[in-house]
Amino acid sequence: MSYPATPIAPLSATASFPPTGSATPALPAQPAAPALPSPATFDVLPDLHKLLSRLITTSGQPPAHTPTPNEPSGDGPLEIQHLATAATAIKLKISKARRAVMALPDIDRTCEDQQEEIEDLEARIARQKAALQGLGQPPVEKADEEDHSSTPDCIQSLFLALAG
Repeated sequence: MSYPATPIAPLSATASFPPTGSATPALPAQPAAPALPSPATFDVLPDLHKLLSRLITTSGQPPAHTPTPNEPSGDGPLEIQHLATAATAIKLKISKARRAVMALPDIDRTCEDQQEEIEDLEARIARQKAALQGLGQPPVEKADEEDHSSTPDCIQSLFLALAG
């Protein structure tokens, strides 16, 4: 039954599934896809551009302020010996992006595996479309079998009930 038990109905008449009402029953829950990393995780070009801009300075332009070794410079010119230290943040960001990509599902699948799955899904879609088209067609009646006594339709049953 699809209705909940009433005070008159026995306990065994309770529904095994909750009623869906007039709405179409929901499809089974799909496995939750992992959250994708933010686009900022992969955006290293602005940081790299800033680092290279600091490294490439014109020789005719003296630096406005020379940072001491204890004072990190964020925007001033960068000496070549301080490049590795300044590039650490970019290296960490690239490493984080690499880990985020490797954590994605099915990252190890080959193109052939994916193409095979696509072909299987396309075949499944074709079968489902054919089944839906078959549901839209009226049933084929055989001309030589006119005996409807075994399966009377609703109208025939109504006429028989009203006539009797």
